[in-house]
Amino acid sequence: MAKIFYENRFILTKKLHHQYCKMTYQTMNKRMQILAAVLAVIMYVLCAVSFFYLRMPKVCLAFLGFGIYFTMMIFWGYRFSEWINFRKMRDEYGPAITMVLHFQQDKVSVRVNEKSFAFKYSSISKAYETEDSYIMILGKKGMVEHGQVIFKQGFTHDADIDEFKKFINKKAKETIFDL
Repeated sequence: MAKIFYENRFILTKKLHHQYCKMTYQTMNKRMQILAAVLAVIMYVLCAVSFFYLRMPKVCLAFLGFGIYFTMMIFWGYRFSEWINFRKMRDEYGPAITMVLHFQQDKVSVRVNEKSFAFKYSSISKAYETEDSYIMILGKKGMVEHGQVIFKQGFTHDADIDEFKKFINKKAKETIFDL
């Protein structure tokens, strides 16, 4: 069995998942936010044209509704995907989503309830910190970006967080965590 340098155990709660979704949406989905902003402006312009020039107030209300929807998607679009993703995870893994991460010599092994997967340190591109967690973004060239949550209080054996961050930086061979 491979040596485990760090172990992190936690139950993925709605709060942790919310922090993950909010952080990744704000940092990784800038194009979607820009698209939503452009669509909102187009809808508002169409609303004005249909009201003032075409004299069609019902059509104007429809465009106004879509404009408000796209405006909300700019700022809170992650809420919908957060809700959908958490429900999918609960359907797949059950009501309690237990995660165990083992940081080994050459990879990170992740067990979610009874299912397992692993990723290499070289696939980590950056990390973010939230109130209760660290989020490692996995995604190098040719790979779909996604993240792995690490619960701050989930380390076993009273791990030194600064040493953990140095360990990840060393294994990834780049600055993932600012020290």
